[in-house]
This record gives sequence, C-alpha cells and structure tokens, in this order.
Amino acid sequence: MKFLLVEDDKITTLSIYKILNNEFNSIDIIQTENGQEALNYLKNCSQNELPHFIMLDLNMPIMNGVEFLSFIRQDDRFSNLPVVVHTTSSNPEDYFECVKLGISGYFVKNVDYKKFKETLIDIVKYWTNSLSN
Repeated sequence: MKFLLVEDDKITTLSIYKILNNEFNSIDIIQTENGQEALNYLKNCSQNELPHFIMLDLNMPIMNGVEFLSFIRQDDRFSNLPVVVHTTSSNPEDYFECVKLGISGYFVKNVDYKKFKETLIDIVKYWTNSLSN
C-alpha cells in the first residue's frame, strides 16, 4: 500500500510516520510539503507508480490543499485518486469546497493524540481493505 501524504507540519508528519509504521507492516508513505510538490510528484509517476490514496492537509504554503485538489480533479490521470483531507480547519466552507472537488473523506486533526491515532489508523485500514478487494 502506497499513499501520498501532503503535509507541511513536521510534527504532524513525524506522528503519522510513527503511528503507521508501528501499526502496518507494508505501508509506503511518500511525503511532500505542499500542493505544488505533490503535483510535481504525481506528474512524474507512471500510471502503475501512482499512490493508492492521498492524505491532504489544506493549509500549506505555495499551493494549498484546495488548489491542489482543483488541479488533480482536472487531470484525467489523477481525477479518480481517492483523497482524504486531514486538516485543522473545521470551517464548513472548507469542507463543502472539498466535497465539491470530490474528496473521499474529511477529518479535523484532533489535538488529543489518542483520538488522532485512532482516526488515522481507521482511515488507513479502510483504504487498505477497500483497495485490496
């Protein structure tokens, strides 16, 4: 299972790596720090190298998550990639904008580490099971 993590916060990134590497044996995390880096990564992938899903932060420098979503949804190579948004934003406008752009899930990062960990594991388990069937 390979997924693309688009996240600029180093502490969040380290937490995600730690949680998932302890929980899953065969997960390949590709990490980029903003939407532009993620877009460049995708454009350089062959069809069989694409990630199985994308975990996307919204608030990032250079190209934010909504801009990134807009770009990939307009490109036939990436338009069907599942995208799960993970963000600090509980703003309904952000949520509805992402829904319009075809996200597969949206969760607000919980400050409670245990809840954050449980949610993250549930999301990855869901996509691992969904994509292996």
